[in-house]
Amino acid sequence: MRSAPRSSLLRPIAVGAVAASALGGLSVRAENEGLAPTYVFCGTGDHLWGREREPVDSAATIGSMLEWMSKTYGIRRLYWRGGQTMMWDKHFKVGKETLPQHDWGVWKHHLYNNLKINEAAVAAAKRNGMEIFLYTGLLEFGVQPDIGIVCPYLLEDKLRIAHPEWCPVDRWGQRRGPGPLEFCYPEARKAVIDRYVENMERYGYDGINFYTYVENCGIRYEDEFGFNQPIVDEFNKRYPKTDLRKDALTAEQKEHWYQCRGKFVTAFLRELHQELASRGKKLSVILDANEPDYVQPWWSQPIAGSGKIRLEWQTWVREGIVDEIWVQLAAVEDQRATLDLVMKECKGTPVRLTVRAVDPYDDGWKEYVAAGVSPVAVITWARNGIERFSLEPTNPDTLTSPNWRLRLQTLVDIEEGRIQASGATVASLAGDPQVLVRRRVMLALAALKAGDQVKTLHEGLSDVESSVRMVAADALAKVNTAESPAHILAALEKDGFFQMKNACVGALAAMGEQALPHVLTGMDSAVYAVREVCTRALYKLGKGGLLEEVHAPLREVMRNSDDDEQLRYYALEGLVGLRLKLPETQQQQLAADLMALVESEASVTVRLRAAWGLGHMFSVLEPTTRTKVLATLAKGLRTYGDGCQRKDAAFGWRVFGNSMLQYHKPGRDALEDMRKQSDDKWLAWLAYEIKHLPARHGKIAQVDEQDAVKDHEKNAPPFPGYRTW
Repeated sequence: MRSAPRSSLLRPIAVGAVAASALGGLSVRAENEGLAPTYVFCGTGDHLWGREREPVDSAATIGSMLEWMSKTYGIRRLYWRGGQTMMWDKHFKVGKETLPQHDWGVWKHHLYNNLKINEAAVAAAKRNGMEIFLYTGLLEFGVQPDIGIVCPYLLEDKLRIAHPEWCPVDRWGQRRGPGPLEFCYPEARKAVIDRYVENMERYGYDGINFYTYVENCGIRYEDEFGFNQPIVDEFNKRYPKTDLRKDALTAEQKEHWYQCRGKFVTAFLRELHQELASRGKKLSVILDANEPDYVQPWWSQPIAGSGKIRLEWQTWVREGIVDEIWVQLAAVEDQRATLDLVMKECKGTPVRLTVRAVDPYDDGWKEYVAAGVSPVAVITWARNGIERFSLEPTNPDTLTSPNWRLRLQTLVDIEEGRIQASGATVASLAGDPQVLVRRRVMLALAALKAGDQVKTLHEGLSDVESSVRMVAADALAKVNTAESPAHILAALEKDGFFQMKNACVGALAAMGEQALPHVLTGMDSAVYAVREVCTRALYKLGKGGLLEEVHAPLREVMRNSDDDEQLRYYALEGLVGLRLKLPETQQQQLAADLMALVESEASVTVRLRAAWGLGHMFSVLEPTTRTKVLATLAKGLRTYGDGCQRKDAAFGWRVFGNSMLQYHKPGRDALEDMRKQSDDKWLAWLAYEIKHLPARHGKIAQVDEQDAVKDHEKNAPPFPGYRTW
């Protein structure tokens, strides 16, 4: 087992084309000439969140993307994470109380169910001579809603909700491990296998590829979960006198425990492979390059979110359980050392090898390619070795080439400053039949600061493709006129989806004072998307210096019970975001407003955001008001005690509790009083979880295992059970 500092891993950077000289020594040449066989990964969810990545929001954009990859680089396979997102849409419960997450869910639901982008990806891959693999998580089944990247994190597989007994459990049989299902249960394995087989048959995938990390921060130490009875029974076959849940384990015993968990992963893969092989489909698994014998940690996290699970990949190879092993990205020396190790094990078997490469055409991969290894480029990142849309030389004349990829590359080179061209010349391609060309026109005009072509950007807001409309809005943040805000709001009347709204918020904010009258007028629009974007833009404008002008309208929306709960959420969030800039009287007023909302009959969405806001108000409040706020939060937390019938009973308590923690010692003391009392069992347990088992946003709250065990033995009240959300 080797390890490398996580800081040595390459990190994602913003997408943009690079010069041919940056292609790892690859010179501009006839397309496909001498290029190694290469695969590509598309992290679809990232593309449906950020706008800087290549778009996958329609059949046209997906078709163009795969045509580019096939014709320019001869790409032979696509690993499509869109298949995972589609299954989330079908099989996961999604809540609405965390609005950006929910709004993204509405956007993806539209794309998968109305625009059929999954079907489009499979069809485009086949049309371009590519295989297409469903890319998904081996252990990724969402989380209980009080633990996640944000709180509440309302995305969990219905299997976990219906069968909490299938989730990993801690040594006391109380807390569930966030993320996985334990494959020690045959019924769980069958349910998941049936799902994958049905999905792959329905859409026509050629194979499935599994990553092994989980995207959440709910674990606190490596050995926190994985004490389910079948795993204990398996462990006791070798160590019958050792109590896995109570005894201190030797290093050898711990390793055996990890192997026991891994044995059931192997059982799952063996059963899945049998089903897939009978249908002519392939199974691929990713190994961590630093520690290939164990499941992966999520990027930048210190430990694996599932806890340690030993992967029996040598057994998979020997038994033919997998058709392919993919070695993940890491420091180059670790990545190649692991690849060498796996190649040795796979020698003489039909198992194929792939490797995630920053540049698949770097000379350092030549010997591996010659041995049959296929590099994988990752288009979620900018530096991926396939940035160019065409490998042919560009010049001003290639802007009118009949080859759309060459036209597109010429626009990129104009945008990057390698070719000189006027805004009018660039704008002449605004009506191009190719969606990616039209999209790049908007970006190039912004880069050129082509003030004489703002009309073209305004027209781009009405393009038939959402990916063009979004970047037209982004471009107007840099190049605009006094008429631009009105055009932005008019565009929102026709396209009110997630990414377009985000682009328009940024554009209006960048326009500053000239946007303010339009934003204030838009607050009364009959179209919800316009009202939402204007509400969110007010916060941005206030942050940019127009505080006095935005305060009153934001407060009016926040307090108005007739307004949509989403508008109230964003108005509240905006005012809390401006708290440090507000005069003292308005700070005290905001605290009073938030307390009133917490105690009102407002929706769960609004009440939870108000409780969140009160936590962030601590630093601007004087002591008397802090005491009142803490009392309000404590009162709210008590409503989640015994007999709670609230819709957010499974997660709202975490929001109140985390806000109480922001009041430092008085907040912690109030929680301790709740933990110690014996009249309300649920309240005691929740107070214990909040204070002693903290859940941070976007970061694992890592603790020492022995300290955690001692803390539980000393402080944990009786466990009241589970609540379903």
